[in-house]
Amino acid sequence: MRRNLLFTLYFLTLAWLLLCVVCINVPPSSFWPAGFIAMTMPAPLLLNLGFLFYWLFGRSVRVLAPLAVIFLAGGFYMRGLSINPFAGSAEKDAKTLTVLSFNVRIFNLYDHLRPDHRYDLSEKSIEWVKNYPADVFCLQEFYNEPRHRIYNSVERIWKGNGKYAFVSKSLINHVGGQFGMAIFSKYPIINKGTIRFGKLTQNHAMFADLKLPEDTIRVYNFHLQSMSIEEQEIVDSYSAESDVRLMRSKQLARRLKKGFIKRSAQVDTLVAHFQASPHPVIIACDLNDTPYSYSYDKLDGLLNNGFTKAGNGFGATYNGKLPFLRIDNQFYSDDFVITDFKVHSENTYSDHFPISATYVFRKK
Repeated sequence: MRRNLLFTLYFLTLAWLLLCVVCINVPPSSFWPAGFIAMTMPAPLLLNLGFLFYWLFGRSVRVLAPLAVIFLAGGFYMRGLSINPFAGSAEKDAKTLTVLSFNVRIFNLYDHLRPDHRYDLSEKSIEWVKNYPADVFCLQEFYNEPRHRIYNSVERIWKGNGKYAFVSKSLINHVGGQFGMAIFSKYPIINKGTIRFGKLTQNHAMFADLKLPEDTIRVYNFHLQSMSIEEQEIVDSYSAESDVRLMRSKQLARRLKKGFIKRSAQVDTLVAHFQASPHPVIIACDLNDTPYSYSYDKLDGLLNNGFTKAGNGFGATYNGKLPFLRIDNQFYSDDFVITDFKVHSENTYSDHFPISATYVFRKK
């Protein structure tokens, strides 16, 4: 009786997982519940592991079923936990390209982002970026105020150092402060552009064509629609009274729904642009989506993901109380081999951890 019940539960787990696989391929802009269903995929993946160990220790032949699922769905497991003990290596004469991606959270411009109104956090964040030994920097939620002693970030990071900069602005405030994104490169920028997602959002994408000794490459930097959800709201919703909790849960669900819909439309716009690129592509981005989403899956089906190919561990990039969130990514075309991928959890100046990856060109 118990064995039949367990097998029934396992069958339901497989049905749940299959539904998630279907929904992860459905754009929420066409059917928004698919975004919520796909987001639950880690649950049936973990349950499958639970059944695996249960039947393994029970020496049951039924262990073959979860083993087969792990084999078939291994790519989905790797999105949450990557294991690459033997990192790639470049040949001695190969030239490498290190790319840093970092949501700098406007360098903690506002008082509520700086405990005790301390400007040293902004100073340290800018200095960390300035001193990191990367060849290309892709910064989201960038801020530059040319006349400010601290926030003249373009001047402090690059100008006068023989580097190249492209700042894509989404907003300029009353003191001339520039909000947006930035690509900095030690290689010449010979072409550049901005991809807008519409008038009702400041989120957008940018690209720069870099002239390297080996070839010209195109680097994209983008920031998809934010959830507009504070983690404290989630914590408070659990501790509130039942009627208040229900109201807050509905509010959170509406925001999630709006985010799913907008990001799916935005990533569809970008994919068409990536496919038309005349050059090898590297993408750095704040997806604002988990690896179990339409946005991530669309990019993963087109390009390689740096974390799954060369990272290790859970790769969480969100610096907050919500665990295991990996929302920052680097993707790249088959023209490159990735030799290293790191999440810089030692940098706590933003609500995102920086990520870096090192690439070499494939020999043609």
